[in-house]
Amino acid sequence: MQQSEPVTAYVLKMYPRFSETFIVSEILAREAAGERIEIFALRPTTDARFHPELARVKAPVTYVGRPQSTSGVWESFRTAASAGLTVDVAQAFGELAAADADDAVQAVNLAAELQRRNVRHLHAHFASAATAVTRLASLITGIPYSFTAHAADIFRDSVSRDDLRAKMADAHHVITISDYNLRYLRHHFPQQADRLRLVRNGLELARFPYRDPRPVGSAVRIAAVGRLVEKKGFQHLLPALASLIGTGARADVRIAGTGMMAQELQSGIDQLGLSRHVRMLGPQTQDQIHELLDWADVFVAPCVVGSDGNADGIPTVLLEAMATGTPCVSTAVTGIPEVVRDGSTGVLTEPGNPPALACAIRRITSPETDRTLLARNARDLMEREYDAGRQAAALRRLSLQTVVQRLVAERSGVERPVSERPVSQTPEAVA
Repeated sequence: MQQSEPVTAYVLKMYPRFSETFIVSEILAREAAGERIEIFALRPTTDARFHPELARVKAPVTYVGRPQSTSGVWESFRTAASAGLTVDVAQAFGELAAADADDAVQAVNLAAELQRRNVRHLHAHFASAATAVTRLASLITGIPYSFTAHAADIFRDSVSRDDLRAKMADAHHVITISDYNLRYLRHHFPQQADRLRLVRNGLELARFPYRDPRPVGSAVRIAAVGRLVEKKGFQHLLPALASLIGTGARADVRIAGTGMMAQELQSGIDQLGLSRHVRMLGPQTQDQIHELLDWADVFVAPCVVGSDGNADGIPTVLLEAMATGTPCVSTAVTGIPEVVRDGSTGVLTEPGNPPALACAIRRITSPETDRTLLARNARDLMEREYDAGRQAAALRRLSLQTVVQRLVAERSGVERPVSERPVSQTPEAVA
């Protein structure tokens, strides 16, 4: 690799991850724009299935070591010393000692790996372990970092405000994916407001060709996709379906995904007498999800705020359904109303309310509803605001700011701490 070609390093807790298609789409879009990307994963994948889009990612993947013994930790320090980081690790030792042990050692290992590459910017997804390691590696190396804050990493009750504040304060910039998140973070972290940037999750829209919705047949075909966890709200979809079917409606329902609530949901299907109407499909590849969306008359995302404060941001599959022309029903949770605009791009209803959800499904399948208009409006919104090419351009601009500022600092002979490096003063959205 030529030294003149700066690299952006993605630091991810696990790669590849079956449920994190949005990260793969983001990397592919940046590579398509000509950027050099390298991926550093803190954990090997535990998934048994993979999406075909992974084969298109050119970025090399390095798995960052996590020593399981004292001698392994010592070897990490030796490697850092060999990479010329003795003084840098010593200067960061207070932060390393205060961190989780695994995070600290992986940060040292990551810092050593970075010395062998022309990495000029670090970017992490989720404000949790990946950002913790990235921040510490940045303190050691001086390479500026950013991270994308999504949902569970900022909303869950267990999230430490002090920890998140430190990560935001030391970052060159902080990206988040919705206006809702932006307002939330500005409110809770006003001193870091000038670092916040809105960059919406994007789709490779060419992979999601649009078609007008077909007329609803005698049995409405309903699709739902997501991890089978509380915040996805499938536990409220089942009684809504029972209510619909109880009034004489016919429905063919397919739920794709896997998770800790799988058995509970299957029991609910049996208890509510829905076994002839609802099928649990298990995990599906993106190609299989596309087929499911093409089959469906309605896509339902019945999201709720979980008992632990956990909530969805904007589910990627909801964006995919809107892009393909499948009429969508969802709930007013976090950033979802920014895409499902009631009566314009879909039907929005109250979260955790099965009767209201049943009414919303009935409404979107009614002859009185212009389903084609909803679908076309939804596709138009995806093209205007959720295109991966637009997302990649915004991320590239932000990355280039860090490269330019670091080069200026290096040439002036003064390397300021990451937390003191300015970002542009206007915190408005860049995409």
